[in-house]
Amino acid sequence: MNGTLLTPQFMPISGEEIALESLVATGDGASDNVQIQTLDAYGRTVDGCDYTWVDYVAEYPCWVDGDYTEVEGVSFTAGQGLWIYGSTADQGVQTAGKVGKNDVTVTLRKGAIGTGNPFPTYVALQDILAEGDDVVDNVNIKILDAYGRTVDGCDYTWVDYVADDPCWVDGDYTIVEDVSFAPGQGLWVYGSSTTQTLRFPAPEL
Repeated sequence: MNGTLLTPQFMPISGEEIALESLVATGDGASDNVQIQTLDAYGRTVDGCDYTWVDYVAEYPCWVDGDYTEVEGVSFTAGQGLWIYGSTADQGVQTAGKVGKNDVTVTLRKGAIGTGNPFPTYVALQDILAEGDDVVDNVNIKILDAYGRTVDGCDYTWVDYVADDPCWVDGDYTIVEDVSFAPGQGLWVYGSSTTQTLRFPAPEL
């Protein structure tokens, strides 16, 4: 099974949290083959945060835990990245809700955190802002492949000494241009403390 980092692109109709049950696995053979995990700062599955889509536990398809008990009361914050496994490229996870009207700010930590584009429109890399303490040279965005490895050439660092304004640069410390992230595209982001954040701009509707 191959993984992908995904972020729900819609906000709930009411409240701030995105309920697990609002995410629906799609595609042929999704039952028992689509799985959601949340990852710790080292890329390991957080204990107890491993959910599988099945169609035989309840009257309706649902997410279950490792004991195949229907999961209730689990929710995710806006911008939270989820590591999702599937068995074919035709499978996926569909999100539903309303388009967020406010910027989404994700708190970083020492180590990595899964996040991504939380809106149903493309977002340019240079429109994403690293903010907080000591962000220069300490906030780094990567795109991961299906095995959790950094995609070649998709490694961006926040600096304030290459141009007139702070910006994202590549491995050669060249300003990155013409890079955008698709709706829901996941990003693996390294920081050095919880006083740092990544801010995604809300789409102009």
